[in-house]
Amino acid sequence: MQRISHINPGLWALAGAVATTLGCSSGGNDSLPTSAPTSLERIADEGFTNAGAVAVSPDGETFYVLAYDESLQPTVFSLDVASKTLEAMHSGAPILYPSDVATSCDGETLFVADMGSAAAETEIGSSDEMQNMPRAGGIYLLSASGGTPSKLDATGISAASGVVVSDDCEALFVSGWTDGGAPAVFKLPLAGGTSSVIHEGAPLVNPGGIHVDASNVSWVMDFAARGEEGEGSLFAITASGDVSPALTGVGMGRAGAVSLVPGGLTAIVPATDGESKAFLIVANTESGAKEIIDQPELQSPTGVAAARNAPVMAIATEDAIYTATFE
Repeated sequence: MQRISHINPGLWALAGAVATTLGCSSGGNDSLPTSAPTSLERIADEGFTNAGAVAVSPDGETFYVLAYDESLQPTVFSLDVASKTLEAMHSGAPILYPSDVATSCDGETLFVADMGSAAAETEIGSSDEMQNMPRAGGIYLLSASGGTPSKLDATGISAASGVVVSDDCEALFVSGWTDGGAPAVFKLPLAGGTSSVIHEGAPLVNPGGIHVDASNVSWVMDFAARGEEGEGSLFAITASGDVSPALTGVGMGRAGAVSLVPGGLTAIVPATDGESKAFLIVANTESGAKEIIDQPELQSPTGVAAARNAPVMAIATEDAIYTATFE
């Protein structure tokens, strides 16, 4: 298991608004860690390629990974942490471009965000007419035991880039695009139905991963939004739709990601600099303090997630999956 070393190059700006808008725990379990993880262990690096988002079962014993199989089919994998065994749960249609994954609070259901496909981007069927048709994305439901995904009725969402279950386990928060093509953050019931728009349009440009705290404040990664430190931003969006930049100049991988640690308070963002050097950005949501954790082994980091009820986090890179633990 590899120890994490710390540096503080001061490359990113952390807005003071974080301390006032995001200072809440994610779960209220006082036994869970509220500081950054201290050790990483690589537990999978074969059987998949181009890994993106990752989710953790509530008990921390299973990771769920969005990646591609050896035939380059989009695949949802399960990874047993103890045995380090990777298994494909589902590959291919109806999922087209999976971008994020979350678990239900009971651990029995996965929610998979799908970006869909643009015209002529993905082969669908055998005719030229079908191959050139765009396909809408959305949210798919998949049993934690595997099977065929079913699409969740999510009226008003044309494509989903991020998905997370609320802290109270009663709703889904989704980042993506409206039917009119505007970037937005949505809220909808776990059972689906008509989504409500929390925030639509600027400063969002290309929203990615999302995490929600106990006050229903959404942390939303955005690949293209530009702030004082450059392109790549993390926004804090309150339940009433007020938006504050939390981090700017964040170099994200293919799937921008953010998660609070299991006990809340501390946010973790995987990032890279312009020369592919990997970091974990650690932000204290009460004080506004930040720290950059140097982790060169994390080449092209893409995903991060925390267990709801256990001191375990998962970190994904394009070619490896790591477990992050706490002392």
